Amino acid sequence: MGDTSGHALEDMMEPVNRYIQDPIAQRIVGFLKNTAVTPNQVTYFSVLTGFASGYAFSFASPVSLILGGFLLEATLVLDCVDGQLARAKGMTSEWGRLIDGIAGYFAYLAVVWGLIIGFPEHEQVLKTIIGLIILKAISYDYCKQSLGTLILQGYDGMEREVQDTCQRLEKQKSWVLVLYFYYLQVQQLFFRGQWSFLNQIKTGDRDNQLDLTFEQRKACHEKIKILLALWRWNGLDLPLFLLALFAILGVLSASLIPFAGIMAAQYIVTLLAHHYFVRRI
Repeated sequence: MGDTSGHALEDMMEPVNRYIQDPIAQRIVGFLKNTAVTPNQVTYFSVLTGFASGYAFSFASPVSLILGGFLLEATLVLDCVDGQLARAKGMTSEWGRLIDGIAGYFAYLAVVWGLIIGFPEHEQVLKTIIGLIILKAISYDYCKQSLGTLILQGYDGMEREVQDTCQRLEKQKSWVLVLYFYYLQVQQLFFRGQWSFLNQIKTGDRDNQLDLTFEQRKACHEKIKILLALWRWNGLDLPLFLLALFAILGVLSASLIPFAGIMAAQYIVTLLAHHYFVRRI
């Protein structure tokens, strides 16, 4: 797409990934790509690291908080490594992508659960933070799938992802795919007010709307560049990275309430901007 809409997904990339976690992950992948280690093994190890981080946080001592913070950052880096390693080894698969996404949620829930055990006096604000992180993650994934595909390919990526998931389920029954299908429905319900059960989807029915032309995609990208820049600050990794940083610096307890307030305000502003800009296209 030239110098404009071809960078749509790059425009949405979280700064903490671009400048910290991805460069570290690239160095690890450079070492692992010539070994027998598989991307799925990295994914499983990242989950164990996340559980270890949550366990360390549960003690809430100065040393354990520092350890938990570094382990959480290691989890975030490993979450980048598995995808990069899969591409480097030519081992990308739908199954690996699904496992990667679901495994990350288990790891990060373990981290927050450990924080709740370690800081019972902040239980409500920590539950608020995890709720906001989940909302941000679901919304960020939706926008990458919907807006990114619209600009890069010219069609509604969400609709086709639902169709493709149903077609894969017809060939291979899998609880992971069923879970992923309803994850997509949660996204559709939140952003479009639509919900479908699995038996209501007729595979093979494509949207009759024509794909956007190259010029239309360029014009669309120009209209929503500001929106893409706003969404880059609403992904999953940034709030988790900040929690790890607060723990390492020894200011975690004092930072939780203002952190939750800033997260909520940022998310609301982004949602309002999203609905404004989407109406323009």
